[in-house]
Amino acid sequence: MIEFGFGARQFGGFKIKYPEEVEFAKTNNFDFIQIWYDAKSGLEINLSENKEKTIKESKFPSIIHAVLDVTEIEEHIRKLIPILRYLGNKELIIHPHSNILKGNEAFLKLINVINFAVEELSKEGITVYLENNSRLNPIFWTSVEIKKVFDQILELEFLLDIAHIDDTKHLEDMVAIKYPKILHIADRHLEVIHEHLPIGGGNIDFEYIFKNPLVKFDGKVIFEVTKSTKDLIESKNKIYELVR
Repeated sequence: MIEFGFGARQFGGFKIKYPEEVEFAKTNNFDFIQIWYDAKSGLEINLSENKEKTIKESKFPSIIHAVLDVTEIEEHIRKLIPILRYLGNKELIIHPHSNILKGNEAFLKLINVINFAVEELSKEGITVYLENNSRLNPIFWTSVEIKKVFDQILELEFLLDIAHIDDTKHLEDMVAIKYPKILHIADRHLEVIHEHLPIGGGNIDFEYIFKNPLVKFDGKVIFEVTKSTKDLIESKNKIYELVR
């Protein structure tokens, strides 16, 4: 059964308080909330303190989306383990990027630290999902790199960000390598390097995608639509009609 979630909302730099996000999710039939984590701020929710306690006491499902440079991943896996343990979360998304290392050095570092993450988190019963990048930050972007990672780290799972694809063939190649269990969904003009638009705002052919390469998809869908609440709800409704 497909579950629907959304990235905790930040519109125009304004972050909505987490208890309000939970009420929004319940009112609009979302199943969980994605919470951003980065090296600078930790958990990115609009609370000055007791973030973990507030999330836990909400008793609403969440998943952490850790956006980290490859040089930071090992350090922050150690910091995330007690947080995940406290929250009772059994899944972690890692969205890698590389601003310091480049080329093959960055890629070899990625394999090393993701292998470390999978080994450490598997001890806690936590599954790691690695997200594909776009051309904007070309690490874990090409199907060649993606195949090399999944061939070497068998317990690793795949989060497919549809807005990061080059074209439909790029998506089909990635799905053939490792069928995703989580999707990030936003629209984009494929001729633009990076966008996160409401569904219908770009030129990605979601109808083709969900009737062909992802016709058997049965996992988590996370909407990364950041323009407005109205766009988020309408995007969910459009995708629901394609997958129901």
